[in-house]
Amino acid sequence: MSLQKRLPISLLVFFVILVNLLVIYRYTPLDKPELPLIPQPNNTNNYPPYNPPQYGLKPVRPKERKYTSRVLDDFLKSLESTMKDKDLYTLLQNCLPNTLDTTVEWWNGDHQDPRTFLITGDIPAMWIRDSTNQITPYLRFVSQDEQLRDLVFGVLQVQANYLNYDPYANAFLKPWYAPKKEDDRKGSTSDRVIPAYDPEIVWESKYELDSIGHFFQLTNDYIDATGDAERVFQSNDWLKSVPRLFQVLDDQMQDTWPAHGSPVPVTLDDGYRFRRTTDRPTETLGEYGIGGITKKCGLIRSAFRPSDDATTFPYLIPSNAQLSVQLIKLSKHIETYLVENDSKSELSVLQDQIGTRSREIGERVRKAIYEHAVVTHPVFGQIFAFEVDCYGSQLLMDDANTPSLLSLPVLGFIDKTDTIYQNTRNFVLSKWNPWYFDGSFAEGVGGPHTGQDMIWPMSLLMQIQTSSSEQEVRRLIDTLKRIAFKIGTNLMCESFDANKPSTFTRPWFSWANGLAGSTILQVINDYPHLA
Repeated sequence: MSLQKRLPISLLVFFVILVNLLVIYRYTPLDKPELPLIPQPNNTNNYPPYNPPQYGLKPVRPKERKYTSRVLDDFLKSLESTMKDKDLYTLLQNCLPNTLDTTVEWWNGDHQDPRTFLITGDIPAMWIRDSTNQITPYLRFVSQDEQLRDLVFGVLQVQANYLNYDPYANAFLKPWYAPKKEDDRKGSTSDRVIPAYDPEIVWESKYELDSIGHFFQLTNDYIDATGDAERVFQSNDWLKSVPRLFQVLDDQMQDTWPAHGSPVPVTLDDGYRFRRTTDRPTETLGEYGIGGITKKCGLIRSAFRPSDDATTFPYLIPSNAQLSVQLIKLSKHIETYLVENDSKSELSVLQDQIGTRSREIGERVRKAIYEHAVVTHPVFGQIFAFEVDCYGSQLLMDDANTPSLLSLPVLGFIDKTDTIYQNTRNFVLSKWNPWYFDGSFAEGVGGPHTGQDMIWPMSLLMQIQTSSSEQEVRRLIDTLKRIAFKIGTNLMCESFDANKPSTFTRPWFSWANGLAGSTILQVINDYPHLA
C-alpha cells in the first residue's frame, strides 16, 4: 500500500484513539475530591411555581401590650416587603410576639435580679413547660436587646424558685414575692397530693418529667444564645433548685415496689402521690395515687404527660429523651465554664458535682431508651414506643404535645434521617397511631386530652419542623392558614375538629402561637421561596 493511501487511515485511527482518551478522561473519577456543588433549594424544580392561596388573615395584635421589644417589632417590619405570602406574614406577625403582647403578667425590671411571671394564656398560671416554650422564640433577639435578655432570664429565675419549692408541681401562681391583687385565684384544693402544697403558690401539682426537662432546656438555650454561663451557674436560686430536682429524678428511677427487708428511701419526705375525684381516668392516678407500676431499668417515671393526662406506663419515652439531651448538654456547659474559670472554691465543687451528676443521668437514660423502648412493629419495623414499664409492656401511640415521638429530632435526641426515627414518624402519621385523625378539613395528631377528631396545630407545626418534603410543608402551611381563618382568631388554638374547624378549644394558647412563629421563621430559612 502506498504512503498516500496509508496516511488517511493512520489519521483516522489517531482520531478514534484521541476521542476515546477524551471520553475516558471526562468520565473517570480523579483521585482528588470534586469541589462541592452549590447548594440548591429543596427540590423546588420538582413542583410547579408556588402561588399560595390567600384567605384574608387580619392583624390582631392588641393595642395595649404587656411588653414591647423594639428589636422584635423592627424585625417583623423588615419582613413585610420580602414575604410574598401575605397571609403567612400576617400569621407570623400575630403569633410570634403573642407571649410578649399578652402573657407577661408581671416582671420586676431589675437588671441585677430579674423575675418574670408568664401566664399560659386563658389560664392565670405559669406552667414550667409552657413558659419555656413561650419565651425561647425570643432568644434569637437577646443579643440586640438587653432588656429582653433580662426578661428571659427572669423566667428561668422564677422557674427555679417554683421547682425549689415543689419539684413535683407543673403549674404555679404568681410568685409569693410579687405584688398581689384582690381577685387573684388559688390553686386546686380538692386534689389529694403528696407532698402537700400551698394553693396560693401551686396551681396544680401533676408530676410531669418534662417540667424538669424544660427547666434544663431553658437553662441550656439561654447559655447557647447569650454565652453567659456565669449568670446561670452563679444564681443562688438555680443552684438551690437543682439538687432537689436530682432527688426527684433519683426517686423516680427506682422500682415502684421496694425490695422486702430494705428501708424505703423516700425522697422529699414521702415521695409523690396524686388523687383527684373525676370521671376521667386520665385526670388521676391509680394504686392509691402511685400510678403505673414500673421496674427499675435506667429510665425515669413521669406520672403525667405534657398534655397533663396520666401516663399508662410511667416511663414516658419522649420526656426521657428530652431530659437525656438537656442533662448531657448541661454537663458540657458546666465543664466548659469550670475550665474557663479555674477555681477551687466551695461553689465550684458544687457546680462540678451538678455537671458530673447531669452527665451520669443523661447517658444512663439515653442507653436505657435504646435498650427498652425500641420495638418491632409488624408494618413499620423498628420504632420507638411512647411508654414502657420495663416489665415488658409497651404503649404504641403518640400525642400532639411536646415532647413527643414526632419531635425527637427537634429535641436533639436523634437525626431526622435516622431509620428508627423515620419508621416512628411514619407510624405516628398513620392510622396505626390511635390519636391520628384524618378528616375532611385536615389530618394530624391529637390526644386523649381533647379527644376524638380533635387535631392540635402544635402537631402540624412539629410535622413541618421534622419534614424533608417540600410538598408536605406546602400542604401544612396552607392548613395552618386555613385554621387561623376558620376559627376566626387569626391565631393558633389548642385543638380543632378535623371535620368542623369551627369547633375548637382554647382560642388563647400562647405556647402554640410561639411555636407557630418559630416554625414560620424556619420555613423562611429552609424554603425562602415558600414565604
